[in-house]
Amino acid sequence: MAHRPPDDSADARRRKFLQSFQNFDANSRFPAPYAHFAGKPLTEASGQGWRYDALGYRNDAHADARPPSETLRVFVVGDSTLIDGQVFADTVPGRLETGLNQAHGPGARVYNFGAVSACLNQMIALITTRLMDLQPDVILIVGGATDIFQPWSFDPRAGVPYNHFANESLYDYFFDPRKSADDAGALSYDGLQAMIFNRLENLRALTNWQSDIWEWEVVRQFELALKRLARLAPGIGAPVRFLLQPTVVRKETHAAAEAGVASGAFLAYLDRQYERFESVLGRLDAADRVFAARDLSRLFEAETRPLFTDIVHVTSEGRQMMADRLQAEVIETIGMATPA
Repeated sequence: MAHRPPDDSADARRRKFLQSFQNFDANSRFPAPYAHFAGKPLTEASGQGWRYDALGYRNDAHADARPPSETLRVFVVGDSTLIDGQVFADTVPGRLETGLNQAHGPGARVYNFGAVSACLNQMIALITTRLMDLQPDVILIVGGATDIFQPWSFDPRAGVPYNHFANESLYDYFFDPRKSADDAGALSYDGLQAMIFNRLENLRALTNWQSDIWEWEVVRQFELALKRLARLAPGIGAPVRFLLQPTVVRKETHAAAEAGVASGAFLAYLDRQYERFESVLGRLDAADRVFAARDLSRLFEAETRPLFTDIVHVTSEGRQMMADRLQAEVIETIGMATPA
């Protein structure tokens, strides 16, 4: 019987990596200028039954020049937690729009700028290069979790998009001017996987992956990104609110499958980092008309119902609770932005 290497061996890590290789899906993470990736514009989301808009986001209508009929325009920026839902109205931004229509009137429109796996730096780039020119009244950023768990699972460099190491590998292979035609042999799919995995392993060694130093670098880069956002906010032209998204490790009672959503080691890491991210928000102490940071990580803390389907994605009931909390944030923000 062949000897199976221990779980912490490079062979074991490569097997685990190959199981995730299909997640490098060009349809849901298509290269987008500056924001690194979004959905592939005007194509159907893989097996979902809905299409991305002209910018690659889940909207039934593209956020173009603002028509007079839109009396309130809200942008919600984030990761895949904003995409969940059978139809747009079932997503967190869609449910927010329904609530705002009831409270503010039929002219309230909410646009969904959630991108699968997006980190905070990508969200900031999206806002400053694409969204701020589209005349939003309020911009809500729901994030933080990807900045914690993606360096653990994929590119270990804090604040770097999750698949950046794969893009670097491909670019280096095809466009390295030092290579001759003889050096660049035919690249098989297996060879591609090996090349990308080897780069990942090298980066993990260089960054002291999963060490205490590495964990604190994840926190440091998150804080730098938030402070950068606070400095940029006055020039964006609309109030910006960052909301640290809910997580299963902040729920006191784990119901049904919630207790087994990830390994104990990973959940302990997630718990430590969420506590540190909460401290970052406390140090910012930013609450004004232009920028504020809120901690929503404990939104479901006292809930006994099973609301999480993994560490951050939630059920229909959870999405409604998120939408209600975002609605309160929008109404408060509009009130602060309106002169007395």
